[in-house]
Amino acid sequence: MMKKRKKKFIIAAILSIFLMLLVGSYMLNPQPVHAMMVDFSSMEERVEHVYVEPDIPENMEDMILNDLTQSKERISEVFDGLQANPTILFVQSSKALEKYAQNNRTAQTYYTYWGHYIVVGPDGFNEDVIAHELLHSELRTRLMNKDKVPVWFDEGLATLVDHRYIRDESLNLDHINDLSSRDAFYEPSQVKGNYEIAHSEVVRWFGIVGKSGLMELIEGLNQGGTFNELYKAIESR
Repeated sequence: MMKKRKKKFIIAAILSIFLMLLVGSYMLNPQPVHAMMVDFSSMEERVEHVYVEPDIPENMEDMILNDLTQSKERISEVFDGLQANPTILFVQSSKALEKYAQNNRTAQTYYTYWGHYIVVGPDGFNEDVIAHELLHSELRTRLMNKDKVPVWFDEGLATLVDHRYIRDESLNLDHINDLSSRDAFYEPSQVKGNYEIAHSEVVRWFGIVGKSGLMELIEGLNQGGTFNELYKAIESR
């Protein structure tokens, strides 16, 4: 009897902690929590893990779903198939944007213990933006520790499938590692140029090592290797 009571107490304590964490997360960042609870909203699931705001016109919805299919094909060109299966929300109204997006009309991805949630706003209804976010999710799914890669590589890799960026061979890439942290990379006055630098560097590297080199990098990181050493070693072979 005592063992049963103890077991019930432990289960109750775990559930209480979970609820406290959920409430705390909601108060600080309600949008990710709303995304996680999308099954209990008015959003309509069109295909598995893909939700569309009901007010989006049918012809636009068809275009969005087609763009999503094409975006997944872009990811497959970079990786050896697809492993990630994020939940994707397409929203358009100001009410839905306020509920699901954090001051972003284009797109953003929430990485939670329960999965990845991509929220795409009206400015992101195109293959480039969707593919960009899908690649972030794919990389994080394959990596055991997302902090193993610097921000410039994470964003630069995403631009491989984002055709809004064009390689600029005149850029100085010698100080790319200065953009390894979030604060440095997303510094408002420099962020546009930082994306261009990251794109140019990753395009250069990927052009040398290809898909197999990327897979080797991910495997090496998952086995405990360091990014800078692996990145340079794979390129020099």
